[in-house]
Amino acid sequence: MKAGLLFISLFFISVGMKAQSVPDDEPVYVLDSVVVPQSAMEKLTPDMIGLITVAKGSKAVEKYGKQAENGVMYIETKPFAHKRVNEFLKQASPAYDSLYRKYGSDSSFYIVINGKPVTPTNEALFVTLGPRSFRSLEVISGKEAQKKYEVKDRVAGVIIISSEE
Repeated sequence: MKAGLLFISLFFISVGMKAQSVPDDEPVYVLDSVVVPQSAMEKLTPDMIGLITVAKGSKAVEKYGKQAENGVMYIETKPFAHKRVNEFLKQASPAYDSLYRKYGSDSSFYIVINGKPVTPTNEALFVTLGPRSFRSLEVISGKEAQKKYEVKDRVAGVIIISSEE
């Protein structure tokens, strides 16, 4: 995870340097689904970033116009990415939707993706979930999660299988 944060930090430093020296080569920045100027990136710290996606080509230009000829940087903050994934899972699984509605958030769920528990140090497992990678979801009781994964203080377990793209 530290290597990933270092990469992101170096990436933003290099993007900032490139943008200062050649402003016309700047990509379009989309932060939490809103187009923002490159200067908005300076306010982000690596620990705030949940997901970065780079898009190039005709589809980017079609969506954002000529200014997207140098690409589009989609950046999602961790809270935004978390909310997006929860909305997707609620639509994909009636059982998850019911559980989420009952408890109002996923903070008391024990989430396991491809056999790995989601923790603060590997939350990328969760925030990168989407329609292309999602395969299945199973909700198990808190007692079953406690027995199977040796966890306490969780109302349910959420077992997710995804393809690792």
